Amino acid sequence: MTLYHYTTAAGLQGIIASKSLWTSNYQFLNDTSEFRYGWKIVVDAFDRREAEIKDRSSFAWQTYELFMRNRDKAYVFVGSLTSQGDLLSQWRGYNRGQGFAIGFNEDWLEQNAVVQKFDISRVLYDADEQRAAADTTVDLLIQQLVEPTTVLERINTWQVQAVKTALRLKDRHFSEEKEFRLVWAGHSWPVRLKTRISSTGLIPYQAFQFDLATTKSALPHPNNFGVEEIIVGPALGQQQVIAVEALLASQSMRLAIRRSSIPYVAD
Repeated sequence: MTLYHYTTAAGLQGIIASKSLWTSNYQFLNDTSEFRYGWKIVVDAFDRREAEIKDRSSFAWQTYELFMRNRDKAYVFVGSLTSQGDLLSQWRGYNRGQGFAIGFNEDWLEQNAVVQKFDISRVLYDADEQRAAADTTVDLLIQQLVEPTTVLERINTWQVQAVKTALRLKDRHFSEEKEFRLVWAGHSWPVRLKTRISSTGLIPYQAFQFDLATTKSALPHPNNFGVEEIIVGPALGQQQVIAVEALLASQSMRLAIRRSSIPYVAD
């Protein structure tokens, strides 16, 4: 499978030059309601199974309540990918069709994710799948904390997984996006932590490098580092294909470049 990342012209240049994708702290997502939606499903699963959890381990329930009061302290970074490389709703969200979609080899991304302790997970839109994922998080808490002597590291493991699960759950109305989430989670700030400036202030981010591990997957050119193609947005002119070719040449890369097939003109 090819997984795509939509971005602006500035984003494309930065990604190709640095061989990395920026993942933002989950509290700085463009739409913070996305996390609240998933988190409510996780919380509902715990509320639904409160009696069972307390019966198995009162310590587990106390730990859950403690985490609920301190969940903002989770150190989680998120990047967005999709299996849909030419989708109108995505183009509209990136400078009104004047963006780019970078297509990555999925196996290549997975290998680099392992090296950097990132997860690449499919977003769930179906209500039954979402409830099942939330219940799995409840089961993990019970497994990790069934004994009061469980070490703090196991508690932290569950807390990280709870936030990761919430980030995989999204309203069904976004199902056409077929999104995958690139997620790093830990118990403190990552070593490669940086900040960037946005219109609303500073945003903490961590770079996901896609040039640290190689795979046996056949690629068009040895310097592509997992990049398979670049799609030029529907509101951009043919000259941008030439510009992208020049950008790739400056990095000794050579791959497929094509324009979007969608007949869309920005307002």
